[in-house]
Amino acid sequence: GSESPEPAGVAQLVTDFGLRLFRAALASRGDTNVILSPYGATSVLVALQVATAGRGRQQLEAATGISIDGEGTGRGHLGT
Repeated sequence: GSESPEPAGVAQLVTDFGLRLFRAALASRGDTNVILSPYGATSVLVALQVATAGRGRQQLEAATGISIDGEGTGRGHLGT
């Protein structure tokens, strides 16, 4: 059977994605205020992974650095 990921590891993945998302959102805005919810964004994107397969799932895994098949992909990045 598959083991559950460590909560601290999942929290770190969500934090890492949140920071990348924040940087990407701020990059195009310059000196302005930005509010976002890393948990909310991650929740939606991980839920989409459940509903997708193939290339779509791979793109979501690459963007978030989180795979529903395992704890993390280790390759999270956001396209600009």
